[in-house]
Amino acid sequence: MANSTKKTNSNTTKHLRRVLEEKSTELRAHMMTPETNALLRVDEEIHDSADLAERSHETWVWVTKNSFDVMLLREIEDALGRLRKRSYGTCMDCGRPVAQKRLEAVPWTRYCVACQEKQSPSMN
Repeated sequence: MANSTKKTNSNTTKHLRRVLEEKSTELRAHMMTPETNALLRVDEEIHDSADLAERSHETWVWVTKNSFDVMLLREIEDALGRLRKRSYGTCMDCGRPVAQKRLEAVPWTRYCVACQEKQSPSMN
């Protein structure tokens, strides 16, 4: 029975590792698109203050979105590090196992549900 549980945990861990790696790749690809390069490029197409305002707004939206993506990417990389150290799935606050359903829903989570509720709402 214990062998079966270890195999299930191993298969689940492999699956979650794959999910984390795929999300990391997706975020990195999204941040490095040709549209991003065009948005960040300074060029002579700005003719008046309306063009400048539009470009500024587009840049602000991009920076805001990518700030979230960078934060999420750091969380994912941290989770992959915990997998390598074999501490993945253990709450970083109380040391108890994180529920499997929580790991499947938020594979980069650091905390069990009880400890997450104690943390600020922006942390995982």
